[in-house]
Amino acid sequence: MKKHLLFASLIVATFSQAQQLELTNEPTIGQGALMYVCDSLTDSYSSITGNGVTWDYSQLVGLNGSTKTLEILDATLTSDAASFPTSTKVMSIEGVIKNYFNSTITDRRSQGFVYNEPSLGAFVATFDADNEITIQYPFLNGNYFEDNFSGMLTFTFNGLPQNPACTGVIHATIDGQGTLLLPNSNTYTNVIRYKSVDTILTQVVFVTTLDVELVRIQYEYYDIANNNLPLFVYTVVQFQQQGSTTPLLEQTNVISSIQPEENVGLESVLSNEFSIYPNPSEGVINFKGSFDSNASAVIYDQSGRVVSTIETLVNGQSIDLSLLNKGMYLVSVTNNGSQTTKTISLR
Repeated sequence: MKKHLLFASLIVATFSQAQQLELTNEPTIGQGALMYVCDSLTDSYSSITGNGVTWDYSQLVGLNGSTKTLEILDATLTSDAASFPTSTKVMSIEGVIKNYFNSTITDRRSQGFVYNEPSLGAFVATFDADNEITIQYPFLNGNYFEDNFSGMLTFTFNGLPQNPACTGVIHATIDGQGTLLLPNSNTYTNVIRYKSVDTILTQVVFVTTLDVELVRIQYEYYDIANNNLPLFVYTVVQFQQQGSTTPLLEQTNVISSIQPEENVGLESVLSNEFSIYPNPSEGVINFKGSFDSNASAVIYDQSGRVVSTIETLVNGQSIDLSLLNKGMYLVSVTNNGSQTTKTISLR
């Protein structure tokens, strides 16, 4: 049975510029955006909270020019659907995490997630015994609540399969509203920041039984008036013994909707060299390169919306984009285990 919720509204929004998360602006199935992977040493700005604040990520540094797709999927059509039979949507960050949920007019409830961690493999958390409430609608700056949840975990620890029961608690808040600065002089005013801290308690078997916890801290920045997908996401996941201050495993993922001007660790990936021509184009573009049997391409407009896909990309392939509006587009090609993004112009 759902445990008692604490919901404290610290600020009552009485002015027209207030932004809030609610069911009517929740992202819908099929929405997606191309996100740029950034340096994991990026500051979380955890202490910058409140009204009228500024989060300055204008000097973001990219990581190897890598990109990931953030998209909303139909939960019933995913490979993990059987583990989350009551979910309707999935917020997926390509290759990192898939969050399964459904919603009512009063809240968004998570049935669990699938998290990819190099040491744990696919970490599957199913909150089927007691769903996790992640957002209470409406949710605006200063609002806060906590919720208890429970279920089962499936993962591998030090080569041993694990399937323990788990309990957990989430602390969720909109902890700030203000200005978000992203690279290339992109300024977003009236942005709200959603912060969630999930702590999952469980046990693993490794010689003896260990009490461990998985802690996930996530910040999502929203410009709700113009886009119901996050502009910027900062996530830290820690796997540690309960009460320890030294994580056994730790991973930070930072993704931005705006491409950083600088990158670290850049190198030429010869196995993914290709060209697109003509560029600029009147509508039809052609691909030239050595593509493997799993090569694919996704084309995005400047807002990050997917406008076209090629599931099997081959040398010499053409695609007609003449029905799209004139302007700049991003072409992301996955080939030989790597991903490269190029810009094309339609005129």
